[in-house]
Amino acid sequence: MKRSLLTPLAVAAAGALAFSACGGSSSSAPPADADVVVDAFDSLTFDKTAYSATAGDIKIAYVNKGSINHTLLVVSADAKQIGEKLSIGGGGEANGTYTLAAGQYTLFCNVPGHGNMKAVLTVS
Repeated sequence: MKRSLLTPLAVAAAGALAFSACGGSSSSAPPADADVVVDAFDSLTFDKTAYSATAGDIKIAYVNKGSINHTLLVVSADAKQIGEKLSIGGGGEANGTYTLAAGQYTLFCNVPGHGNMKAVLTVS
């Protein structure tokens, strides 16, 4: 009986470690050095429809203020994905650094059904 209980607990613990190793965490405050902070909500919206940053290495903090999973992609004006996709579970946070030239970029969540989660990132 004890063995059957320990196996699911070990699997859950291993999964939690794997998730945190991929940049996700349960931290509620984004890093102080983030250039852009994007909050995601269960209402399938971001906290803003437009963000801005200065060209160069831009650190984006993606914070899940709800309980459902979200992703964040940065896409150039010519529809090319830039850098890594950030993925966050409920209450989680992920951070990524993107080297961006001046211009406009689209931030969006590509989870099916989350099409309203879009914003413009203007880099100057």
